[in-house]
Amino acid sequence: MLLLVVIYAAFIGLGLPDTVLGAAWPLMQLDLNAPLSAAGFLSIIVSIGTIISSLWTPTLLRLMGTGKLVFVSIALTAVASFGYGFSTAFWMMCLFAIPMGIGAGAIDVSLNNFAAIHLESKHTSWLHASWGVGACLGPALFSLSVFTGVGWRGAYDMVALLLLIIAVMTLVTFPVWKKMERQGISNQVAAPKEISLRDALRVPGMKLSFWVFFFYSSLEISTSLWCGTYLVARGFEPEIGALAVSLMFASVMVGRILSGFFAIKFTDMRLVHAGIFIVVLGCFVLVLPLPLWFTPVCICLLGLGCAPVYPSLIHATPARFGEELSGRAISIQMAGSYVGSVLMPPTFGIVASKLSVIVWPVALALFVGCLLLCVFLLDYVTRKKWKNAFAAERIRDVLHQVEAMAELRRKLRKERRRERRKNKLKQARIKRKLDRH
Repeated sequence: MLLLVVIYAAFIGLGLPDTVLGAAWPLMQLDLNAPLSAAGFLSIIVSIGTIISSLWTPTLLRLMGTGKLVFVSIALTAVASFGYGFSTAFWMMCLFAIPMGIGAGAIDVSLNNFAAIHLESKHTSWLHASWGVGACLGPALFSLSVFTGVGWRGAYDMVALLLLIIAVMTLVTFPVWKKMERQGISNQVAAPKEISLRDALRVPGMKLSFWVFFFYSSLEISTSLWCGTYLVARGFEPEIGALAVSLMFASVMVGRILSGFFAIKFTDMRLVHAGIFIVVLGCFVLVLPLPLWFTPVCICLLGLGCAPVYPSLIHATPARFGEELSGRAISIQMAGSYVGSVLMPPTFGIVASKLSVIVWPVALALFVGCLLLCVFLLDYVTRKKWKNAFAAERIRDVLHQVEAMAELRRKLRKERRRERRKNKLKQARIKRKLDRH
């Protein structure tokens, strides 16, 4: 239970720095005397560091173990956040953006791999919802720091302090991390293979897995980045467009909480297919000649559809590629996700500047169509492995239920024997009393 709390806190911490930059940049730009477009350059540095880190994480996991790597990575992001707060020039922020990206990538891959192997599917969905909590908390901390008079630097100091607290919690739970990983080995969970990136990409389905996450992140990030602009182009007020962005993130967070409950009953791939179907429905309704107020509803629908896809795909990774390759597979998936989120939204921006932002639903349809095709191909290529893994999981569930029922029968037999003994003793006492009289 304690380890689960730490993992949830780590996911909240992972989301904290991600949204502070966007909220604080208008003040940061003036204070650092940087151009408006410099925020994009800073974001690119973080993303490149995250991609490189995610690809190196499987090697670091074998050398350090999950607990130590999570501790070092969270400490690294805390140092980077303190560095942001102390920076007096933009070049200093660029330097601290490197450890920020490296730490975020290592946390993302290591925690997702640990959750996919050791935790149930419902926890994977709820963990990604926790990231949304952190993402919502970041701008709130910025608002609090500005309100109290400490400015944008105070926001990064508070983020760094929270990350240090989470790092200490991780340090305290080192024995629990090791115990969980030892239990996995004792339960015949294979140790991670020493496999290079080139060899991993030759595994059937591995490249497809990269493209699945590439198109998913292209879909989600493009929706969050351009839906507000699209609404304004359709005739809404700018504040309605901003509200739609918040509603989209809220829909993703609520959808992941709900999908955690659905994961108790349904398999990962059913949740993935259901989520993509909802996204397709949202895209279809978006292009219909319906009243204008339907458009924000469609954007919420897109958020709800995106919600179960990412965590369910992550949780299905050990079943697709085997637990010994899941670390490497998840690192490739995270790389695909970050590459898609960095490349495709700006690419659509270039297209929109040449044509119009009104073509945004067409871009969404293209992304979701490619995502659906890649998911079906991935299911086909890895169908034997994940069906066998699913069957083995169901067998374990049945055996667990049989064992639980047997334990219940043993308890009932003990209670019946205890009750019979009590009745015999009671009858014996009554008989002795009658004999005396």
